[in-house]
Amino acid sequence: MDTAFSPASHPQTRLPLRSPLPHQGAASVQQLEQRSFNAWPAPCNAVVGDWLLRSAGGYTKRANSANALQPGAALTPQLLQQIEDHYARQQLPSIFRLSPLADEGVDALLRANGYQVVDPSVFMQRATQPGDRHWQPAADCSLRLDAQLPAPWLEGYCAASAHPPEQQRAHRLILQAMRMRCAYASLVHAGQVLAWGLAVLERDAVGLYEVLVHPGHRGQGLGRQVVQGLLQWAGQQGANHTDLQVRGGNAPAQQLYASLGFAPVYGYHYRMKR
Repeated sequence: MDTAFSPASHPQTRLPLRSPLPHQGAASVQQLEQRSFNAWPAPCNAVVGDWLLRSAGGYTKRANSANALQPGAALTPQLLQQIEDHYARQQLPSIFRLSPLADEGVDALLRANGYQVVDPSVFMQRATQPGDRHWQPAADCSLRLDAQLPAPWLEGYCAASAHPPEQQRAHRLILQAMRMRCAYASLVHAGQVLAWGLAVLERDAVGLYEVLVHPGHRGQGLGRQVVQGLLQWAGQQGANHTDLQVRGGNAPAQQLYASLGFAPVYGYHYRMKR
């Protein structure tokens, strides 16, 4: 992938990198990045130069990577070594998540040091719509929303996603570290919980995370039901936007989100050593 990949292949960045409106959470790339850091917290954080180093025991690259904090975030060979040492002390791989805030030279420096491109992804955004409040679940479904993390939610999610046991503890620590208003969604179909999702309110917008349909029941519209239920919750909280992040290669998910009104606002990718 690396020989053919270029950051220019990402969707066009449709938001300013920085906004003069400091209290609006969806007005710029920097604000969306900040919201994402807050809504999906890493238990261990450090700031080195223009980079936020997030660590969460290895569960998700999003929570275990170096992220640019401001437009033009630069990286030197010396700074790269410091960041690699930081992750090595935790016995974690050195991973960089490169959003449009990173300086253009960062990608080339990492590539020259053996970092490969992993999971080009898309940040999508949707404005709250008046019709969201009128959504009703399908006749054969019911949606349960919990404000606190229910043990069955985590158990069901982990079983359906086949997470190894060593990752389940790290996953739980991330969820327990959340201090924002949350909605844990469990979609019941034919008497079983078959889909899950999480919405997190941060400032005036909501982020969607952990949307998952049981592998044996995909293609039945259950993911749509979960997302629509969470969009209704977002509107009830007064959010003006909802955002999410999806891997660029996940065409079914991108098509679902586009059909619900989400549009790409920028792309990002990871670089890590194989």
